[in-house]
Amino acid sequence: MQQPGTQRTEPTNTGAIAGIVASVAGLVVSLVIAPLSIVMGLVVVGFGVRALRTGHPDRVWWTVALALAVVCVAVGVAATVVVFG
Repeated sequence: MQQPGTQRTEPTNTGAIAGIVASVAGLVVSLVIAPLSIVMGLVVVGFGVRALRTGHPDRVWWTVALALAVVCVAVGVAATVVVFG
């Protein structure tokens, strides 16, 4: 039940945009600091899956963020294999 005098706010796409920015940043640093890009990508994957499972209204933004995060994790893992392999 909503408290009197409070406004109900709608979900925004700010989290999805932050996920996209984090994934792109992870791709940029993936060749230098591969473990960081893996962590950043996995965090975005976690938030993206949660947002899509709960039916967030900005599904397109979250889908883009999730796709970029998967690529970010894959590139980070590949960079780690190249460096340590």
